[in-house]
Amino acid sequence: MRRRGPFVVLGVVGFIALGAVVRGGGKFDSADAIRARFPDPDAAAASADYIGSAECEDCHEDRGKSLRASFHASLAPGEAGAGRACQQCHGPGRAHADEAGDGPIRNPGKVPAREIDGACLRCHLPVLAAPVRGHREWVAGPAGEVRSCVQCHRIHVDRAAKEFDDALGPFVKVEDLAKVAVHVPGARCIECHPGFHPRMDRSGHRDLRGGDAACGTCHGPGSLHAASGGDPKKIVHPGRQSPPAVADSCNRCHGSTAALARWTCSEHAKEGTSCVVCHDANGPEGKTLRGSEFALCGSCHLDVKARFLLPNRHRVAEGRMGCTNCHDPHGNTGKVRDKDLRTRACLECHGEKGGPFLYDHGIKRTEGCVACHDPHGGPNRRMLAYPDTRSLCLSCHAETFHDLGDAKYRNCLSCHIEIHGSDLDRRFLR
Repeated sequence: MRRRGPFVVLGVVGFIALGAVVRGGGKFDSADAIRARFPDPDAAAASADYIGSAECEDCHEDRGKSLRASFHASLAPGEAGAGRACQQCHGPGRAHADEAGDGPIRNPGKVPAREIDGACLRCHLPVLAAPVRGHREWVAGPAGEVRSCVQCHRIHVDRAAKEFDDALGPFVKVEDLAKVAVHVPGARCIECHPGFHPRMDRSGHRDLRGGDAACGTCHGPGSLHAASGGDPKKIVHPGRQSPPAVADSCNRCHGSTAALARWTCSEHAKEGTSCVVCHDANGPEGKTLRGSEFALCGSCHLDVKARFLLPNRHRVAEGRMGCTNCHDPHGNTGKVRDKDLRTRACLECHGEKGGPFLYDHGIKRTEGCVACHDPHGGPNRRMLAYPDTRSLCLSCHAETFHDLGDAKYRNCLSCHIEIHGSDLDRRFLR
């Protein structure tokens, strides 16, 4: 489908369907019927109520400049053929000018929708081509409510500046989009995004497609997005949202789960990590992670990822275990799944090292396994913190009666073999 240019979007599209505001009628009103529904708000104004077109710019020079760069440049003050100029939209300016700017003037964003729509129809009434999808429902609104054209379109839109290439957006909060748009059926979304249909069918969010909000539960109401032909600025993209905004969206449904209950004080929450950094909302149910734990966690924790590639390591890179075997990404009890990593986290796999022993190695209860071992990996055998056991033991037991110059004392484990604990000897002898 050929894309329509910006002149059509801002100068024509907004009122193509104003002639089609027939709830349930399925056809256009006549021009007279449209005018009756949206009367000219200045029809009763006298010629004396208007001022010269250049007087507006005496006080509003910046607005005059922006109007000249816009699609409504023909209405700019002082332009040939401008006629009423600014007063076409803002209404007669005599009282406003005479009262030094304090007199009444129409602010398109603050007057009733029917009034500003009537002003716009002075120029756009003849545009009665085929309706733009969604505009009938949008303009008429629920329960007969009339919406204003300026909810979607701005008058002073700079056609040259990229930041003003559209009337609204980008939206980064669902609640902001909900102020100016309404929900559309999920089937409407699938028409343009067929690739997400099979993915959603396999996901844990498949039930949302049939709900009142449908895709809009996460992406916001889609009427503006649909009416604009898929403008990405008129829909919420979780990847553009701030982490708190993403969390607000997710918590609408997941806030009562045990994982999210722990999220508030978690390390990831403190660092401003967004849910969608790790999770794909359209991923298969129970498999929403965007990659393997090694790749996903390692994309941020590069130092830890590097240690998992050292000669002696836990087999995370090979998929034999994952980061979540020890760490809870949603937890609020410190950096690991169990606050007492020093005993329990390691002992889930290495239970034989935990005892209970009659004579336990006390450092396990104070510093834990990490006092001697690097849990992610290292260059030393058994992931020890030192290259040899004597150096490791002497880091705590510097005072010893052994003659360390004697070769037989080079390896402490030659005698103290039950190093994790013993039921026979307090010195962990064999």
